[in-house]
Amino acid sequence: MPAPRPAADACRDVTVAILDTGLAPHPWYEDADWFREQREEDAEVLDADLDRELDAQAGHGTFVAGVVLRHAPTARLRARRVLGGDGVGDELGVIRALARLADRDHADVVNLSLGCHTYDDRPSPVLSRAIAGLGRRTVVVACAGNAADDRPFWPAALKPVIGVAALDGDGHDRAWFSNYGWWVDAAAPGVDVESSFVRFDGPRPPVDGADPDRFDGFATWSGTSFATPMVAGLIAGLAASEGLAPATAAERILDQPNRPTHPDLGVIIRS
Repeated sequence: MPAPRPAADACRDVTVAILDTGLAPHPWYEDADWFREQREEDAEVLDADLDRELDAQAGHGTFVAGVVLRHAPTARLRARRVLGGDGVGDELGVIRALARLADRDHADVVNLSLGCHTYDDRPSPVLSRAIAGLGRRTVVVACAGNAADDRPFWPAALKPVIGVAALDGDGHDRAWFSNYGWWVDAAAPGVDVESSFVRFDGPRPPVDGADPDRFDGFATWSGTSFATPMVAGLIAGLAASEGLAPATAAERILDQPNRPTHPDLGVIIRS
């Protein structure tokens, strides 16, 4: 898998904030100045329960980061750990991270490969205010969820947020697990996505020359979580290469006349 390379004609600095499980070192970006500026508290935690097994969602943020960089190789990433390696977090952690972005750190694009349903299918007013607090100059992209349901998934279903569903491996139909509905704005490939991953070797021995729990920095993964950073990356990449405001770049990506649309998936984005 080739490492993303900066575009020669990039003419605008674009920052993408990734609120997720954190970020681990990887050859694609570990020499970048923005990675050296990452806070230790935002590093991936790979085995929080100390059972010598990789936690179920550990590496999620690192994987998302790689997808962004494949489409926006000049982007400066800003990782914030708001989820544990089990994929669980709370609303307060997300809101605090969003408030920090609004008050102290700037981000042109925010990737939220996380979310939830609510018992009454209505959004959290506190989370809604936190996202609104980022202002119109920041584009927020969030995953539609993996429940194969049309119930609104928050924050993807919020009006100011670009909600992203997943397409299957051929990029033509909805992935079987992907949520869908009137509230989805776009759909992108989300099956067997390839990206950066963590380095980890678990306790299981090799079988027939293959080690089932050894990871060497690359992986494939499926989910709306990984369709989302493709859209975020395309927006950031266009903003960087053409010197556009992020909101203008988002309009261009989602409003290209040659892209098909689907009533339950929004704009179909294959590349």
